[in-house]
Amino acid sequence: MHRRYVYTILNSRGDNYANVYTFYDKFHDLVSATGILYDAEGKQIKKIKKGDMQDWNTDGSGILMTDMRVKVYSFGCRSYPYTVSYDEETEMNGLFMLPEWQPQPARNVAVEQSSLVIRAPSGYPLRYRNYDYPGETAITEEKGIKTYTWQVGHRPALYDEQFEPDWVRLETRVRLVPGDFEIQGYKGTLREWNDIGKFVNYLYQGRDQLPPEAKIKVHQLTDGLTDDRRKIAVLYRYLQHNTHYVGIELGIGGWQPFDAGYVYTKRYGDCKALSNYMVALLKEAGISASSVLIRGGNAPALDTDFACAQFNHAIAVAFTGRDSVWLECTSSTLSPGYLGNFTSDRDALLIDPAGGHIVHTPVYGAKENRFVRIVKGSISPEGDLDASLVYDYSGLEQDMLQWRIDQLTRKDLVRARVEDMGIPNEKINDWSYSSDSSAVPAIPSIRENIQLSAGRFATVSGSRLIFTPGYFFKRMIGVKDETHSRAFELPRSFEETDSLVLQLPRATSRKDRHSTARSPAPAAAIGFEATSATEHSR
Repeated sequence: MHRRYVYTILNSRGDNYANVYTFYDKFHDLVSATGILYDAEGKQIKKIKKGDMQDWNTDGSGILMTDMRVKVYSFGCRSYPYTVSYDEETEMNGLFMLPEWQPQPARNVAVEQSSLVIRAPSGYPLRYRNYDYPGETAITEEKGIKTYTWQVGHRPALYDEQFEPDWVRLETRVRLVPGDFEIQGYKGTLREWNDIGKFVNYLYQGRDQLPPEAKIKVHQLTDGLTDDRRKIAVLYRYLQHNTHYVGIELGIGGWQPFDAGYVYTKRYGDCKALSNYMVALLKEAGISASSVLIRGGNAPALDTDFACAQFNHAIAVAFTGRDSVWLECTSSTLSPGYLGNFTSDRDALLIDPAGGHIVHTPVYGAKENRFVRIVKGSISPEGDLDASLVYDYSGLEQDMLQWRIDQLTRKDLVRARVEDMGIPNEKINDWSYSSDSSAVPAIPSIRENIQLSAGRFATVSGSRLIFTPGYFFKRMIGVKDETHSRAFELPRSFEETDSLVLQLPRATSRKDRHSTARSPAPAAAIGFEATSATEHSR
């Protein structure tokens, strides 16, 4: 695989494109690499080879050990514009996942010309899918070699538009899949989702066996329970309290999990290993369950019409009659049956005995995703504020606060809440919370209580008080006055309800009884209530 790119960097916002890098592992051998730095006149300033590049490991971010490494070099130049070119050649040991072509990597990058050329034996079943590609793929054949060509050019840089989808979902790209694959001695076909499921089943074969002491523990926890949902919750909490996420991805380990006995003994595993272990625990308790491969986070949605290895995560699902209980096995805090924003409302591949099939994870709408804010306070004649805030969060609306509760100290969390509101001279005098996630599957909820004060919250101007209630409404959606030329999307539905009551000092004369409230948020007087709801829209 040969890759060449040339970036001309016009200002400091493009400096990150002066960093050249290449990932490699036991399946990808970096044969050669050359980088060149040019000044504004096109004069060569510096040239580097593969041996000049730094060699870093990629451990970290929960990955304890991996055989993936990265060659990297950063060209520094203080005079704009400047140009960086980079050429590399990589040999691939086996074909399973092929690189994706995206000619315009970001909105703020203009493209003069970009092309992708693939050469393969005429009989080789190369599969590809074009996304927003202008035209047809050019295919030629000569002397037993078939050549596929894609190219684009003269694309301007673009400005961001409010509420537009992620760039990777808007721009041209081409996905490539080997119809027949081989990786580390494993062979198979990649034409349908069931093919991927069969391959995963083969890798998982025999890895769901629990040691005798683990089986005894399962029965100690569940034999006295008659409700399957309760059994699922108990075993899920057991997993959460007795294991933690650690990634060790060596070779085929990026797809093949540790066996369940290893996880039970060592008490750690990556997403695949923990999900496989959870499935083994459930099956020992007599509950049907499966591992599920999914594309989590902000990655582009799974293209269900084009079967290929599009996954970056694994979860589990348990079945109780006709109902499903979804389980995020890398989390030590999520409620049984609740997935959160990372994996909810998306297609995924459920691994079943016959192979695999596409399923859709739970959708949390405006009924589940709710935020209710009640603010009651008083302003003194000097303009000082004392207020009591009660915030009720549920569903996806509580995800960020729950993450903060789990990850931050109380001191850091209180500091973050002060920064969120941004009220001048603000001091949080008391902060507390309570949560509820008792049901299975649960829609978790949190109630947050804040007591705060802020000196000189209001400006005293003669007989008038001037203050900004908009500090309390920062989460309400504001739409810019702009014209949209591209797609518009609200990625999830939610409902927000706000109530603000401020007691003002009693006026001492008719003239003093007039006060003014000025706010960039919706108009507010002494009392204000508003409800804002959005529905998922594309």
